[in-house]
Amino acid sequence: MLDRKLFSELSEIKTTTLDLAWLILAIGFTYLNYETFNFFYGILGFIAVFFIHLFINFHNNLMDYRNSKSEEYREKISTIGINRESLAVVKKWMYGLAIFPLIIGAFLVYKTGWFTLALGVIGVGIGLLYSAGPKPLNSTMFGEAVVAIAITQLIPLTYVYLGLVGIGKFDSSTAISVILVSLPNTFAAFCAELANGTCDLEADVKNGRHTLVGTIGKANALDLFKASWALAFLLIPIMAILKVVPYITLLLVLLYPNIWDDLRPYLKEQVKTQTYPLVIKAVTKLAVGYILLIAVGAIIKLIMSIF
Repeated sequence: MLDRKLFSELSEIKTTTLDLAWLILAIGFTYLNYETFNFFYGILGFIAVFFIHLFINFHNNLMDYRNSKSEEYREKISTIGINRESLAVVKKWMYGLAIFPLIIGAFLVYKTGWFTLALGVIGVGIGLLYSAGPKPLNSTMFGEAVVAIAITQLIPLTYVYLGLVGIGKFDSSTAISVILVSLPNTFAAFCAELANGTCDLEADVKNGRHTLVGTIGKANALDLFKASWALAFLLIPIMAILKVVPYITLLLVLLYPNIWDDLRPYLKEQVKTQTYPLVIKAVTKLAVGYILLIAVGAIIKLIMSIF
């Protein structure tokens, strides 16, 4: 039986707060553009994504432990190794977590159609392939980009689709709009993945992982990190001016200096336990601030439509 602390570490449950953030983004987007949202399907989708996220995190921790070529990683870094937890127990919990999304997913597919199934299969497939298979994504130079896109694009797209079920307004134009609105979060998430890669570079090399950071080198990875942040910063005012997102999102520009201050220590020294959390803090500030301002914009539009 897993204790609460170990369950939290293996499931990385703190990371699931972003699942709720993407739901808020989808609700704000649909109300801004269509003044409606199917909360029943949307919330069911959120519950399914939440448990899929826990399941995949369990799976990734298990695969990383099993596939590791470094004894030091297995004994001193892996959560499973440090706690000397039975792999059989970890597997039971992992498969148990899969029950809920399977049931909810089957219901949603039955009610909303094949597109929900396609999105679900792609999302789960990417999650499993991240650490499994003959060539896991986290051992290739594509892992960082694929994960950033899957998390920040695929999940909001799924929520928007479920929120518009029965209205008949989800089409290619809507999908493109969701992708554009999600782009600042995509570049910020890509930065988080790059930061993780630079901090874990030595361990990745020992484990035979040929990540993007390992391929292009740490110095180039840091330059790419700064370029991606610049795009994340610039896209928000550009999209506000082009009316892709509400004007109120321009307020986020006021937070840029504070966010950049969080990033400075990481750019000087890449340490997993010290400076990497500051990158996550910066990503969270940008993503949550951006999403909340979009939600506020939707509320303002809804109030104005009433009066």
